[in-house]
Amino acid sequence: MSIPLKNKFPKGILYYDAQCLMCSKAIQLLRKKDIHNRLIILPITHYISKDARPLDSVVFINKHKQTYFYSTAVIQCLYAIGGLYAFALIGYCIPKFLRDALYKVVARNRNRFFKYSTCSLPLNNK
Repeated sequence: MSIPLKNKFPKGILYYDAQCLMCSKAIQLLRKKDIHNRLIILPITHYISKDARPLDSVVFINKHKQTYFYSTAVIQCLYAIGGLYAFALIGYCIPKFLRDALYKVVARNRNRFFKYSTCSLPLNNK
């Protein structure tokens, strides 16, 4: 499947849950902040995994083809946008097991705050 992209040299690909309204709102914010089109953003259904990784997470693949999940994916995605968002690397000061635990609590309870909805974002990155 070929998806037309505006950025031929992205810093990474971000996969997200397009059925989650909270996730879609976060992606809309990321798209506004990614003024240099550094990210390719796709629904998690487009993610093809060679290993048995969970799909209950955002997935970020950087330009070096390193794959990140959960809170690390969020940190790496913000770092890829650059600017002040590069300070997201400070998140690495928090131990991974705590960051991921917090991520999973929010992910598990997201439908309490937001109802599920179909995403209205286009597939072609912008």
